[in-house]
Amino acid sequence: MKISALFISLLLIVAVIISCGKEQPTSPQATTPEVTTSFGQGTGDPAVLAKLHAINDQLEAQGLDIRVEAIEFFTIGGGRPSARIHQQPFRWVPNDGRRAAQGEDITYLIDDENETTASGLSAAQTRNAINTAMDTWNNDKALKKVDLVKRPTAGGIDHTIFDSFFGFGGYGEWWHADIVNAGWWPRAYFEAVGGPGGGRGILAFSVTFTFTGTDANGDNYSDTALNEVYYNDTFGDPGDDRAGNPWGIDIALPGIDVETVGLHENGHSLELGHFGPPPDAVMNPVYAGPRHTPFPIDQAGMNAVWSSWPNP
Repeated sequence: MKISALFISLLLIVAVIISCGKEQPTSPQATTPEVTTSFGQGTGDPAVLAKLHAINDQLEAQGLDIRVEAIEFFTIGGGRPSARIHQQPFRWVPNDGRRAAQGEDITYLIDDENETTASGLSAAQTRNAINTAMDTWNNDKALKKVDLVKRPTAGGIDHTIFDSFFGFGGYGEWWHADIVNAGWWPRAYFEAVGGPGGGRGILAFSVTFTFTGTDANGDNYSDTALNEVYYNDTFGDPGDDRAGNPWGIDIALPGIDVETVGLHENGHSLELGHFGPPPDAVMNPVYAGPRHTPFPIDQAGMNAVWSSWPNP
């Protein structure tokens, strides 16, 4: 009996050693896997990444020192993964002359084209809702060291560049503000950017450009050059299958509240990514109805980004 007990004990020890030597599985939600496209590497949908790499090849061929770094989709229904070219995060740089920075402020404008919606909102209504969203972030205690300053739209000037790579406009003058809220765009644009179904499911997206391979202030982050936000005019269009989800002002589901989407998208413009749910947050990737006040996790994220501003 003693020999049998000893033998069993040895077997148990060997089993434990073998088990410990095996690689433990990780949750698929723990990390976003890096994928390789025909153009290069990145994280997210390979088809979207291929488009971003193709845009960057064009920018390089033009001799420009900016590159697309990330695109974040805000959706209704099923979520879509963000697409990022590099794992290294990016940050705005104070006093950055390359983007005509206004000292330590972050500037924004609301393009005076495409401000009305097919659901019937006026330019004044959409502009006021986005301004309110920007004021919410500006007054948030997490951003007490930075001012978000609105700049006027320069009349007759195209302020956006991302749309030009998909045939929806010319290459504009991106340096008039750090963040450009570019207004409401047709379904076909969101299909072109996000792929099949993008026009029906993507409410809005934020796209960030960085300066090529620089860390001007030594904070170990890539340097943000500009950010553009586009809103989808499919929603509420009487002739579209999203007619039942109209854009509105402080509107409950199934409507889409402009201020909520503006708060979310400009959270990306201020360097936040998606998180949750759970917990609930302004920065959840799927729309869940009106949310006009940042949740604690939103503020924690903003604190992580902006607590050291303007120093590394």
